[in-house]
Amino acid sequence: MMNTFRLLSFLLGAAMFVGCKQQAPTPHLGKIEFHPTGAEAAQPAFQRGLLLLHSFEYDDAAEAFREARQIDPDFAMAYWGEAMCSHHPLWRYQDQEKAKEILAQLGDTPEARQAKAGTELERDLLQAAEVLFGEGTKPERDQAYADLLGRLYEKYPGNNEVAAFYALSLLGSVPVGRDEQVYGKGAQIAQGILASNPRHPGALHYLIHSYDDPGHAAQALEAANSYSKVAPDAAHALHMPSHIYVALGMWNEVVNSNIASYQASVSRMERMKLDNDARSYHALHWLLYGHLQKGQFDEAAVILREMIQYTDELPSKSARAYLRSMQGNFLVETGDWTGEFVRIPIDEDDLNISVRAIGQYVAGKWAFENGEPDSLQQIIEQMEEARHEAERVVGESGVPMCNSSGWTSNVPNRLDIDQAQVMELELRGLHAWFTGDPAAAEQRLREATELEASISYSYGPPPVVQPSFELYGQWLLANERYEEALAQFDTALARGPRRVAALQGKLRAAEALGRTEAIESLQSELADIREQTGI
Repeated sequence: MMNTFRLLSFLLGAAMFVGCKQQAPTPHLGKIEFHPTGAEAAQPAFQRGLLLLHSFEYDDAAEAFREARQIDPDFAMAYWGEAMCSHHPLWRYQDQEKAKEILAQLGDTPEARQAKAGTELERDLLQAAEVLFGEGTKPERDQAYADLLGRLYEKYPGNNEVAAFYALSLLGSVPVGRDEQVYGKGAQIAQGILASNPRHPGALHYLIHSYDDPGHAAQALEAANSYSKVAPDAAHALHMPSHIYVALGMWNEVVNSNIASYQASVSRMERMKLDNDARSYHALHWLLYGHLQKGQFDEAAVILREMIQYTDELPSKSARAYLRSMQGNFLVETGDWTGEFVRIPIDEDDLNISVRAIGQYVAGKWAFENGEPDSLQQIIEQMEEARHEAERVVGESGVPMCNSSGWTSNVPNRLDIDQAQVMELELRGLHAWFTGDPAAAEQRLREATELEASISYSYGPPPVVQPSFELYGQWLLANERYEEALAQFDTALARGPRRVAALQGKLRAAEALGRTEAIESLQSELADIREQTGI
């Protein structure tokens, strides 16, 4: 196992490497071909902004667009670009008022803004922004925007920027979960762009999101391997390949991808003198999860201690949400319910129900492990009360694909509530198991798996920190129902390929059944995961 000194030495080296690259005069962000009407001196800043926008580096993109319009105050597309930085479609976030304020600086009315555009395409893109930030609910505007871009896609065949924003708008139009037909269309459009420009950051990025599930991930593996090379100066581009790597159980690549992404965010934070929230907690979370899958628990513990420190220094909603989720993943994957990370005090009152449910699951599992059924029952009742309250205020937004926006939102959506309820049902099953009621235990655990099965694939580290199929499989193993346990672990592996806990559970069932061929295959796969250093 790689020791802590080796990990820190690598991170220091990565910091020097990334820092040197980012001082280069020409940033490596990919390639686009879009030269809108504006002063030639403003074009480099605009191009940089658009490249960053495609990689979801929204703050830096907005700064680049502002630079472009400071050089040329009549550069209409620079205002459009900055406004688009207020729209984060796959994170289910939009600052509508800020976008309107930016557009108003170009002109007081849509007509005045249209008059500043130099071409018909520019006028059409401005009109699309008017729809996106105009009247109606966000889901209504998202759909209207996608519909309009679909018409522009037909109007401007071969225009890769129109195509890229159309592909992204399709993904953003799905309110909750995944729509296979819509995502497939987005993937098809992205692939068309890559056929003519394999270095387009948006096409690579949106193809990864379109195929970000175990059933499709292999179709985006080439894009994942390319994206970080095409746009290495975008921290998010360094992280995005790990979406595909997690979906395929490629744990070495998950670790390496997120070391690079996290350190890029730290270099940017230090260069720009930003606070801790500039750290990519998202990449750090995925890095911790990759180490956990590889059995590198010491390295994961170092990361979790650092996350506690960062949260103490700046207890933002994002930091607190990530810390709770990282704690839950750590405890479930290590099975260490007696160590230093069992009790991490976090103010959760303003966090989403799905995050609070992780904290409650951790407390409930600890009560189960330590023989405190009364405490466990009290936690279950608290979860039920929170769920009923959330049902009364359920929102319409979807699940963020990459970011913590949903976690930090007070208003829950259906997915948040369902994930919390899965963990509640798991604790109910554990309580019945502890109190000697096997029929009730099985009923609750089965209900948990049925509910989780109805939820679309979750990206990255499991938000239901103890996948219900694995917990039910463990219960079946304890009750010597090995064939049924095998089926549960197979389901777990279909949703989370090469998850070590599921592989270990399946191995135990195969050993009990004397399945020699399966035993050898599982032992080999586990050894392969554990033996690779990843760095």
